[in-house]
Amino acid sequence: QTDGGHAAGPGDVGAGLRPLHFLLGSPDEGSAPLTAYTNPVGSNHTLVIGIGNPLCCDDGLGVRAAELLASEDLPPGVQVRELGTPGWGLVNHIQGWQRVFLIDAVEMGEEPGVWRRLEASQTQFISANQSISLHEPGLADSLALAQALNLMPDEIVLYGIEPSFTGPGDELSPEVTNAIPSIVKTIKQELWKTT
Repeated sequence: QTDGGHAAGPGDVGAGLRPLHFLLGSPDEGSAPLTAYTNPVGSNHTLVIGIGNPLCCDDGLGVRAAELLASEDLPPGVQVRELGTPGWGLVNHIQGWQRVFLIDAVEMGEEPGVWRRLEASQTQFISANQSISLHEPGLADSLALAQALNLMPDEIVLYGIEPSFTGPGDELSPEVTNAIPSIVKTIKQELWKTT
């Protein structure tokens, strides 16, 4: 059993097994904000979430991007969190927010380091047609569950970066390392423009 009381399953530990985002645990696990920004009472405006496993090379890019973004000057009402691999627990983290940005490794069939900004409707299309893989169904399924439970934010955006290697290790590939500052700059500009 894992610490969250769930039976261990595929992708939980070791051997480079997939799925990466089907790790179940406490909804509060890893949810501490990386920034000192807090939301005014009753105003959950914008949440930026870095998703991924930092022990699986490029799969940890969302976490690394969130760490970099948290060190930037951000508008009031913005909170940055690193969630690791929240699985179904993602629903608990996004409920009540007006706007959520997700940063994650997304297998799109592009060159490593290529990134895209995807709206929620595009992630549902991706999941249905499997033209772009979000590692495994966990992230897409979590968003579908949030929608079914009427817990989706008004706006949800996925910033996906094509990984090079997601096997065991804690180093990002050069292509992904070079892409992270660009995606962080774009997210920061979007936050200041629309917050």
